[in-house]
Amino acid sequence: MRKIVKSLLWVALLLLGCGEPQEVVVLTGEEAFREGDLVMRCGYGVESKAVTEASQSIYSHIGMLHYDGLLGQWMVVHAVPDEAERGEPEWLKCERLSDFYAADRAMRGAWMRVDCSDAVAGAAVRYALQKVKQKVVFDNDYLLSDTTSLYCTELIWQAYLHQGIDLSDSRRHDVPLLFSKDGECIFPVDIEESDKILFVQPLKTQRK
Repeated sequence: MRKIVKSLLWVALLLLGCGEPQEVVVLTGEEAFREGDLVMRCGYGVESKAVTEASQSIYSHIGMLHYDGLLGQWMVVHAVPDEAERGEPEWLKCERLSDFYAADRAMRGAWMRVDCSDAVAGAAVRYALQKVKQKVVFDNDYLLSDTTSLYCTELIWQAYLHQGIDLSDSRRHDVPLLFSKDGECIFPVDIEESDKILFVQPLKTQRK
């Protein structure tokens, strides 16, 4: 019922969607990434379209990069709904970058870096990974006033806020009260447009 109500609530915003289907190709070498860098994507679902329309952005989701030395791969720490294994809660997750940009999940993407030291970025990653370890669940109520559960931008914002960096620069988007009792939330674009972001580099896409 929750998803039906929210889908009906946001359907009026679905004017253009995210565009034609694309597949994200990550060509950047591993040596260019840094712990704590951020990655964004635009998906295909109703919620993705609602976010891009409401925020006037081409990205609907955001995560944080972490290098797993044991796997020898870059991972993405993020909070996302509707991707849990059947019967399991919507826990925060740490998954391979290739899975984050799987063709059925992303049609475009971007990589960006926070203006801070490697030590601060690393501390932000450790904060996010601790939330994964604690099995914090996705915040389906989109409440910034309650940090016992977290949505995607809320996780990134909190991870850096605990290091003394407000990536949203206090920006908020007004949302219907039925979507969030706070009446506001932080979208990926609010972080993308922060003066604390050094660069935003779109990732190459190709038509599916």
